[in-house]
Amino acid sequence: MRIDAVLGWMGLFVVATLGLVGCAGEEDPIPAPPFPEGTGQPAANAARYPAGPYGISLHRVIANYQFVGYANAAENNATMQPIQLADFYNPTGTEVFPEGSPYGAGEPKPRALLIDVSSVWCGPCKIEAETVLPRLYEEYQPKGGEFLVQLADGRNPGEAAVARDLYRWTTQYDVKYPSAIDPSYKLGALFQADAFPANMIVRTQDMKIMEIVAGVPEEDSGFWRTFEKIMSGELEGVSP
Repeated sequence: MRIDAVLGWMGLFVVATLGLVGCAGEEDPIPAPPFPEGTGQPAANAARYPAGPYGISLHRVIANYQFVGYANAAENNATMQPIQLADFYNPTGTEVFPEGSPYGAGEPKPRALLIDVSSVWCGPCKIEAETVLPRLYEEYQPKGGEFLVQLADGRNPGEAAVARDLYRWTTQYDVKYPSAIDPSYKLGALFQADAFPANMIVRTQDMKIMEIVAGVPEEDSGFWRTFEKIMSGELEGVSP
């Protein structure tokens, strides 16, 4: 099922108080520093990104959403980091992550990006996180694929996930790919409760959405064949 909601350019946000709740025997993750209002990423780290119009429908450029989360929670979940979609923009197909990048300085940027919008209360999301994504990530990451899980809702539909939710989620499912929450709840709010998980494939050469499905895509399906074709360069975009 394709999703035709269209949105304009999303404003930069100030990371709000995340409502962390302590649990016995666990340490709270440390939130990332807030984006200064009206500035977003510091100017020195301003990233290139394709021009709009933006949307979340097929073949539209997805806006440069900005989140907080973990580049790889299995390696470091002590401190949350800013994550933006521009991190993965790869216009030449041969870009590498810069010095100081949490994704690994000098590591190749992906050609294909899976954005998985999930929720804590969602049963199929949990099955996907436990049994589907780990195996596929192990297969695809060395070939030029990357996954990003954006935890939209927390324990109740319509309530934005907070830092504690992401910490628990990534710990329970040993998440090795980038994962994030959106304190401004802008991306998650676009999806209805019966649409989770929402999976979309973004071609990082031009940040266009090449495939969308509501629910868990079958492993042997056109969705993943599209992902593979983008990784291999069969579905290249127009060079900038």
